Amino acid sequence: MRILLIIGILLAALTLTSAQTSTPARLLQQLREPAHDTTRVNLYYKLSHYYWYRNADSAILMADKSLALAKSINFKKGMALAYLTKGVSLVAKGSFPEALDCHLQALRLSEELHMAGLSGNTYNNIGIVYSSLGNYAKAVECFEKSIELMKPYGPAAVYNGLINIADIYTQKKEYEKALTYTREAYKITQELNDSSGMSVTLYNIGEIYERTGRYDEALPYLTQSLAMSQRLNDIEGISFSYNTIAKVYAGKKQYAKSIYYAQLSMKNIDPGGNKELITSACHILYEGYRQTNNPERALYYRNREIELKENLYSIEKERQANTLQAQHDLERKQHQIELLEKDKALQQKEIVREKFKLRTYIAGVFILTMVIIYLVVSNVRWKKFNELLKERNAAIISQKQKIDEQNDHLEKLNAIKNRLISIISHDFRSPLHSLQSLVELMKEGTLTNEEIALMSDLVGEKLSVTVQLVENMLHWAKSQMDGMSLQTENFDLKQVVADNVRLVQGQADMKQVVVSNDVTSPTLAYADKATVDIVLRNLMSNAIKFSRAGDQLFLSVAEHDQQYIKVIVKDTGRGIPLEKQSHLFNGFAGFTTPGTSNEKGTGLGLTLCKELVEKNGGSIWFESVPGKGSSFIFTIPRAAA
Repeated sequence: MRILLIIGILLAALTLTSAQTSTPARLLQQLREPAHDTTRVNLYYKLSHYYWYRNADSAILMADKSLALAKSINFKKGMALAYLTKGVSLVAKGSFPEALDCHLQALRLSEELHMAGLSGNTYNNIGIVYSSLGNYAKAVECFEKSIELMKPYGPAAVYNGLINIADIYTQKKEYEKALTYTREAYKITQELNDSSGMSVTLYNIGEIYERTGRYDEALPYLTQSLAMSQRLNDIEGISFSYNTIAKVYAGKKQYAKSIYYAQLSMKNIDPGGNKELITSACHILYEGYRQTNNPERALYYRNREIELKENLYSIEKERQANTLQAQHDLERKQHQIELLEKDKALQQKEIVREKFKLRTYIAGVFILTMVIIYLVVSNVRWKKFNELLKERNAAIISQKQKIDEQNDHLEKLNAIKNRLISIISHDFRSPLHSLQSLVELMKEGTLTNEEIALMSDLVGEKLSVTVQLVENMLHWAKSQMDGMSLQTENFDLKQVVADNVRLVQGQADMKQVVVSNDVTSPTLAYADKATVDIVLRNLMSNAIKFSRAGDQLFLSVAEHDQQYIKVIVKDTGRGIPLEKQSHLFNGFAGFTTPGTSNEKGTGLGLTLCKELVEKNGGSIWFESVPGKGSSFIFTIPRAAA
């Protein structure tokens, strides 16, 4: 879904003065001149606001100076604005717990000063923090409060909150709710004659219709959005529209039109531009060419898509790690606040109890009845005190359990990271050093053509293994970090097997292994097609790896029962030694065996296969006789009749 970058932009009537009217040089010059302290607070605020989208660290520095000066003179309005601009800058750096602290301080001050507009903007900013941390329920609550507070300032003031809520419901796949808020935002852009906003909201409506399969309803909105983006020269907006129009035609099975619009998108956007847009276009082109029986072009765009996804995967994992740490810090602070509040309540109860005891003892010297009353009341209060102690202990135990769970999760992530680093440092060096050595020898001109051809084959083989290693490693790491979601669908196993036979044919020819594909009739399965493709390719590559010249590889499918299909990858290679069979599906322990041509591996392939098959609801096993070959069999759900 397309959204505009929506951060807490203050209403002009509520701020001190616009932060964009002066350059940094002019503002710094004014700071060196004599001025009232409130004016200096305003100047520091303007500098911080100027650096919002340019340098987050500079923005935070100026916000701190504004805040310190405002506190020294008890200038609450200046303090509120300083907290707000610091919070926005901390969001830009990904420091979400600290940003939330700042926005809560700004909200407290704005409510104390009865500045409804500033409170509305602050609620919007708090919602952005919660949305970034994946707490969508809290984010929606804050955006709705923001909309309610901003209504008196006109339609333009509530537009940001509407778009933010619509984006959250789209991410949650609650498309009808997303449509309701997006249409309301679109009406506002029409009233304001805001072409940029209309382009975004029209596109979002069209995309929601495309996601829900309502292709004929989607096209008019996407076409209007495209026309507006072209008039505005909005490069990314144009490519967004082209990509989604291409998806619409793919959904309508009009693949020629789908390819045409995806190619327009690729031509429109710069190669170094938005990587997600380019990746999406490559995937559309891959599917289009595959459906139109053009395997060469399909393979070309598949490779480009994989390369781009690998880059995006690294960025996404870094962002997820930062978000995980931010969530951990935020939860820890919230628990600390809760414990401090309970301690304060206990102290207040203790003070009250001591005062009561003193008075009761004095009265008890003279009146025996008062002593009895004191004992009764004291006993009741002691019970309440014990109940508070129990509650506090329960809270401490609960916090400890949560911290222990988080530590276990972080230790698991650390183990995965160490394993990946070990694989990269050990298995990536050899092919890269081989390639480097070949290039240096070719530069020196000391190799004959025959030697170059021979060494190129060797290096090519190592690089092929390395490519498969990278793909296995990324999919395995993603599954370990709970980041993999399956897209189940009905598909034909015959086509998947045929595609993979073409992919491994070069490897088989090089080792003189004969591949026999017995999957000649359509066989419909219901699973995640991409993960089944990975499992099949790994098992076929393994079979070739442990086969000798003249051995055979057989591919077949059979009925397992009424609900599952059995896929069989059988070879006549050297088989698996009995003492090693128990280690096959435990790649994390570092077990691996070189192939018949001394091919190296990481031990992740079969472990990845097991995890992916089980995620699809199936099972995997093997049968092997040392010296006579192996059969790897896995099951996946069959398509419903």
